[in-house]
Amino acid sequence: MRLSQNKRSRASPNRSENRMTQLSVKETSLHVLKELLKLKKPIEARELAKITGLEYEILMTQAIHELRILQPPLVEFEEKDVTELIPTKELNDYVKNGLPERQLVNYLVDNSFDEISLEEFQSLVEMDKRFFFIGLANAKKNRWLMQSDATATPTVYIQNKDAPVSDIEKLIGKFNKKSIIQEELPSDLQKEVGNLLKRKLATKKSYTNRIISLTKAGKAVDISTVGISGEEIPRLTPEMLADGTWRENIDRLKKFEVENAGPKLYAGKLHPMTILINKAREIFLSMGFTEIKGPMVESAFYNFDALFQPQDHPAREMHDTFYLRNPSKTKLPDKKLVKAIKDTHENGGTSKSIGWGGKWSPEIAQKAMLRTHTTATTIRRLSKIAKNKEKLPVKVFCVDHLFRNESVDATHLAEFMQVEGIVVGENLTLAHLKGYLTEFFKKMGFDQLTMHPDFFPYTEPSLGVTVYVESLGKWHEMGGSGIFRPEVTYPLGIKEPVRVLAWGLGFERAAMLTLQRDDIRDLYRSPLKWLKEIKYN
Repeated sequence: MRLSQNKRSRASPNRSENRMTQLSVKETSLHVLKELLKLKKPIEARELAKITGLEYEILMTQAIHELRILQPPLVEFEEKDVTELIPTKELNDYVKNGLPERQLVNYLVDNSFDEISLEEFQSLVEMDKRFFFIGLANAKKNRWLMQSDATATPTVYIQNKDAPVSDIEKLIGKFNKKSIIQEELPSDLQKEVGNLLKRKLATKKSYTNRIISLTKAGKAVDISTVGISGEEIPRLTPEMLADGTWRENIDRLKKFEVENAGPKLYAGKLHPMTILINKAREIFLSMGFTEIKGPMVESAFYNFDALFQPQDHPAREMHDTFYLRNPSKTKLPDKKLVKAIKDTHENGGTSKSIGWGGKWSPEIAQKAMLRTHTTATTIRRLSKIAKNKEKLPVKVFCVDHLFRNESVDATHLAEFMQVEGIVVGENLTLAHLKGYLTEFFKKMGFDQLTMHPDFFPYTEPSLGVTVYVESLGKWHEMGGSGIFRPEVTYPLGIKEPVRVLAWGLGFERAAMLTLQRDDIRDLYRSPLKWLKEIKYN
């Protein structure tokens, strides 16, 4: 399937010196070319397959492929993604009889009712109860009918006898027991497609349409001069190379379009969040940290009290925290630690603080809850460092789930991930903290970052971290950091000159920037199209 040469190749002494240019294609390709010349206009590939009697796959992979790779190409095609709306049986009934809302208003108008009790209306209309109330709701939405419950008997009134044709009725009118293409609808009707699908009156099917047309060269072809090529040789064999027979069969060798992109491979791969979490773990481990884990069901003692959060703090309220009904209480740790925390809250204990005053309640500290931060796990680890008199410095990190009583939207989740690290050592300063932060965030892919004074409840001094996101051209706040307050460390047995550097961030915030997602929910509902297209590094 090629245009033969006007001049014979020097390697082909047996060919005629002055052979005329001759176009030869396979029989199926010739058949398709004839039909396209008859049509004289572009046609959708599936329609062309019906006209030619060829299977769609054979049409595209053999005939159209051959006609496209000729030099010059005789055909071309344009791909368009389309959405086919397929009517349900219910919709076909409505095409014939009208939507339930239209049937209801027509009944009242035809029978001269200006008003009617809801009960009587339902008994007179021959309609399934479910469809009756669907129709009534939509008729009220269209302001054709209205309903009053002011009296003991709910009453329906005609609000607009003319009841102008609604957009969804116009859309339904486009169906005639056949499917329609959404992209071919006027823009005002395309807005109603969602309503149509919501009412389950149609299903949708997405696929790619290929519109085939003749090129300028194809339109100029004299079909009477086109010959039928011999049987195609699928591959070049070692024997043909050895005996030279490839030269006399060169026109019959299968041609390959090497410039065309190959098919996309949607192979299995790790979820993007898993990749990022593993990356954070690898960074911490490369910096000499050890990973720690803790319980998701935590006590208020470790989650709040050990972090010097007052027992009447608003963050402890039900609207911010998930408290458990069963078990509702947890066991407090050893009495020595409990007393140290109690004293710190009431009078400052050994921390040289004045505390919060008042009476500390062990009952409040025993409450069982879903942890609101992974710092509770960090506190558990800190209490063991002092108790076991571990060799310093100690560097640990935690990447794990936490829970907040939040309304889920594009920027908030009720369950999400937090990543944090701490360093315990003597005479640590903000300079050390800035060094760790710079190293961590740069390895996470944020080369530009700034740190500024900030406030966080259990660190003093505190630093906020802001990074520059090149792809967005903006600075984004990433998390908080600081040195744990004496009110946090002293009750645990960690005292000067030993200090604790700490930092943490909501992991989804970093993931949204790295993965360029505007909706935080995408990270877990995992849109299939996004998962297919995202690159695996």
